Amino acid sequence: MKKPVIITFAVGLVLLGFFYLLPVLVNSYLNKNAETIVSNMIVRTNDFAGHEVNFGKISLDYNYQGTFLEMDSVHIYPGEKLKQENKIKFNLSFKEASLTGFQWVDFLFYNSIHLDSAYIANVILETITPDLEEITGKMEQGKGNQGENYKKISLNHFRVNQAYFQNKDSKTDSTRLLIKDLFIFADGFSLTDQDLESQQALFSVDNIEGYLEDVQLHVNDYINVVEAKELAFNTSEQKLSIEKIGFNNKLRKYSYINRFVKETNWMEFNDARLEILGMDFQSYFRQGVIVADELQLDHLNLEVFRDKRKVEDTSKRPKMIHEIIHELPKSIWLKEINFENMKITYQERPDTKAPSSGKIFFDQVNGEILGFTNFQDKLAQNDTLKILAKGRLMGEGQIDMQADYLVNDEEGRFFIKGSIGEMNLTSLNNMIMPATRVALKGGRLDNLYFDIVADEFDGTGDVIAKYHNLEIEILDKNYKRNRNIFRDIGAFLANKIVVRTDNPQKSGDLQKGEVYFRREKHKFIFHYWWNLILSGLKSTITGDTEQDLRDKASN
Repeated sequence: MKKPVIITFAVGLVLLGFFYLLPVLVNSYLNKNAETIVSNMIVRTNDFAGHEVNFGKISLDYNYQGTFLEMDSVHIYPGEKLKQENKIKFNLSFKEASLTGFQWVDFLFYNSIHLDSAYIANVILETITPDLEEITGKMEQGKGNQGENYKKISLNHFRVNQAYFQNKDSKTDSTRLLIKDLFIFADGFSLTDQDLESQQALFSVDNIEGYLEDVQLHVNDYINVVEAKELAFNTSEQKLSIEKIGFNNKLRKYSYINRFVKETNWMEFNDARLEILGMDFQSYFRQGVIVADELQLDHLNLEVFRDKRKVEDTSKRPKMIHEIIHELPKSIWLKEINFENMKITYQERPDTKAPSSGKIFFDQVNGEILGFTNFQDKLAQNDTLKILAKGRLMGEGQIDMQADYLVNDEEGRFFIKGSIGEMNLTSLNNMIMPATRVALKGGRLDNLYFDIVADEFDGTGDVIAKYHNLEIEILDKNYKRNRNIFRDIGAFLANKIVVRTDNPQKSGDLQKGEVYFRREKHKFIFHYWWNLILSGLKSTITGDTEQDLRDKASN
């Protein structure tokens, strides 16, 4: 009886010794070959095929629960076999990285990577790449790097503590994308090979929370910058917020527009705050669909400038609103869009000898947009996009308007109605004088009402403008108010014969303005809106009928 016991005890000791010795042997092998093993895991993928990897300090620690990996720096760079035009340069470093629970079974038998947790701190990633569309085109034609992507990369817990990323154009050395101070906390992260091939899916994640101090996207030959500061998102709270968002131009107005042969807009906006509430992040991550209960936009200050002395580009075809919605690259449903305290300024240098530009602005703009969607099932139930807005014209006249767009209407039919409150008409001189060499010497608007129906071709309707003491004067060739007999006679005839001084007149006769304007298809929708209302205001003053306006548009 003693011999079997001894044998069993001896076998047990051997197994126990092997149990304790195996991790030691495995760790010895892993650490001797750590750089080769980890390098091969990186460069076997399609994105990094043909690259070489250098490490600073790297250590592996295996136990029966998985493998722990720690690194303090990595450098990835293109190898000699890569063609010069395809080279993508990486410079990746971090102060600390620890990965725990690496499963060798998943890696060796299922071509997958599974980790219990990954923690990376103080990451700096700098890349220099050719044109991104050029790379994508070559990849689609099968000319890209040939590697093997993992079937799945999954992490139970993922943490990034302060990351910096910069991508530059290899030809111009200009920054394309810049991200500063990125922090990420994610659980249940998974990225599959199907996700990489999908045009919609990004990845799967149970929950993710992140913060960005600053992100910049440089566009339009790196002249313009889209910048967001203090961006935060949280899937548990279904919330995304940006404390400051802007679209900035690196060049001054004339320096920018003189780069172009034909008319183009110089545009900027800044200091806007954006918040999205009730966002379905999972729909976005899995299907690329944007669904949210509310988008709030505050303190947007938009400024647009155009030089009419440039040749007009009549080949452009800006989209109508119904076309823009249908042609959005992603499916979207924003149940409610609210905007508060916005300011919109438009400046135009006319094709005249005026010494300055004309200017019109709207401030204290508040309102909401309802029914913003391109979901076909939603549009089948109700295809009306409703825009409600209030604000001030030139800091005075209170505006209250509503626009209803029939998104499914083939001709883009829409309805606009609203009012403008009392204001001094001389406030419009900053807009009128540079373009016409005519000034409003006096006059006060009591109120103005408009009701218009239009489509992508033209629009009609009514404008009722009540005003009194309207008087104009003609400026000299230098756009000054220097009087002479000829200008005085011209102004007198205009005031007495052409222009109605009061509406209603002293007799009580009220002139109702008739609206007609034919859309200029190469101009933006704002030009169309404004001229529809302006046509009714002109006919109020001159007495033109809708047919008169149609005849003038045809000539």
